[in-house]
Amino acid sequence: MIQTRRDFLKNVGKVAVAASVASVVPMSAVAEKPTHPFTYAHLDPDETADRAYASFSAMGGCCIGVTDAIIGQLADKVGAPFDGVPVQMFANGATGYTANSLCGCLGGAAAAIGLVCAPADSKALLKEVLDWYKTTEVPTYAGGKPAIAKVVPGSVNCIDSLGKFFQATGITDMSDPERINRCACLTADVAKKTVELLNAHFGV
Repeated sequence: MIQTRRDFLKNVGKVAVAASVASVVPMSAVAEKPTHPFTYAHLDPDETADRAYASFSAMGGCCIGVTDAIIGQLADKVGAPFDGVPVQMFANGATGYTANSLCGCLGGAAAAIGLVCAPADSKALLKEVLDWYKTTEVPTYAGGKPAIAKVVPGSVNCIDSLGKFFQATGITDMSDPERINRCACLTADVAKKTVELLNAHFGV
């Protein structure tokens, strides 16, 4: 069929209008942004511990191990909006954020808590995790290979927590398999404790 000049101009006009509308409508009007805090769902503490222990080695350390065990697990079970959080961004928390400072396990816990809790509740729950960490003989996780020694960290810093473990075992090498396993077990403990607190907080 031969298109008339009038039909041609009409169709061109429709395309131009559609293009102009697309250029001014923000993406937020098309895809709704998730609001904070994300809605938490029950997680099994023991399953979370097992996943954290495995993720420590599979994904690259304590911080990402905790976040994958909690945020990654929520992404698998709930989907959006948790599946929009790339847990790989927490890989830089290993070895005290590469500076022997805050234990990466605790950084991962802080991120998970902060994602699902209002600010005031987030601070309160994080304090519970930190106080527990400083005063508890850890690690207690025995789902994989149990750690050769348990110690009370007395501090939230990686260098202090590991220092106590080194004193108790005589290990000095960070690459020692027993040191690596100890941190994997500790990752499991922190993930489990965090989920226990979140489950209790939300009553799920």
